[in-house]
Amino acid sequence: MNLRTERQTGRDTGAAASTGLYVSDLEEETGMNDLQDRTIHPAMAAEVRPSLNSLTRKERMRRALRREPVDHLPYQTNFTGAMGRRMAQHFGISEAQLHNRLGNHLLRVDLSYTRPRNTDGSVEYDWWGAGWDTRTEGYWHSFAPLANSLDLDGYAWPDPDAKDLLEKAHQAISSQGAEYFVVPNFGMCLYERAWSLRGFDALLMDMADRPEWVEQLFDRIAAIQVRLAKRFIAAGVDGGYFGDDYGAQRSMLFSPRTWRKLIKPRLAQMFSAFTDAGLPVILHSDGDIKAILPDLVEIGLTTLNPVQPEVLDHTWLALEYGQKLSFYGGISTQSVMPQGDAELVRKATIDCARTLAPAGTGLVLGPSHRMQSDIPVTNVDAMLDAFRQLES
Repeated sequence: MNLRTERQTGRDTGAAASTGLYVSDLEEETGMNDLQDRTIHPAMAAEVRPSLNSLTRKERMRRALRREPVDHLPYQTNFTGAMGRRMAQHFGISEAQLHNRLGNHLLRVDLSYTRPRNTDGSVEYDWWGAGWDTRTEGYWHSFAPLANSLDLDGYAWPDPDAKDLLEKAHQAISSQGAEYFVVPNFGMCLYERAWSLRGFDALLMDMADRPEWVEQLFDRIAAIQVRLAKRFIAAGVDGGYFGDDYGAQRSMLFSPRTWRKLIKPRLAQMFSAFTDAGLPVILHSDGDIKAILPDLVEIGLTTLNPVQPEVLDHTWLALEYGQKLSFYGGISTQSVMPQGDAELVRKATIDCARTLAPAGTGLVLGPSHRMQSDIPVTNVDAMLDAFRQLES
């Protein structure tokens, strides 16, 4: 897992800030059940579209997440700072204008917290106390504050009730909340948060050797996250966004039984903060997690991200979960975007939309992970061309 780039692991935990709907009414009215029948007949579409012509990005996103009719699919393209600078230069705009230029619909808001750095600036420390190398474009963990300690009572846990913690979130909701679908960024929400505090290898050993201690650690993390979630909901967010990676390219990092015992109950608590308020839940979870998808549906998941095509077959996913989940992502940043030509990017984008959203909804279309600077900007152009083609 501790590899230099997100592409190598397929990870996008949301550790860095990023400025990126159940059975549809139509299905209920027509009795559509299977995947093939969900393709809307043109005559029926004509009846639906007039009321959708003036959708805001927020409303389009809300409807798509719940698999309700939309005028066109919402888009979301996230990117690293280095890639953002390249795209801004390519498009001849400021970096602040990129999200509008890319057609983004989702706005993730973070805690108001200035990350301190070590003396040479090579490591910065997040709100929880974990350290991250500043010299890489991806995420590189460099300090685990609980690496040599099992004393949870003695650890300086962050205060989720700190007065100004949501200051920037309030500002974003006030200034952009009418147009964008705003979610709090709970990247590294539980398991990944735990290993960032304890160390990746150490936590995996703990899960086998001292599971009771791990449960206490997870309980501490979950309690803080639930409190933060309730504060974000009170502030007026539109849903929840969580990130927690449980899989590698071809299997889970641990057994489904271990996940169900240690992680599922605490993740359910976090999801419930939003589902109890009638809000959708998005989960970013990398890797081959097919074995626990039924569990995620059970505890209230609305939308699965990144639906990386190298890991989860899109045809299978649509057939098995197209009536239970919506999807977000789907365009490969592991192979297609960095290695393909423009024609392949256009084809992959359109194929993704047609496979995961055969009824023209239920998908937030975009790259599976944050785009990094080895992706040709001409491939970004090709992806945007495909977006426009899908709208027409």
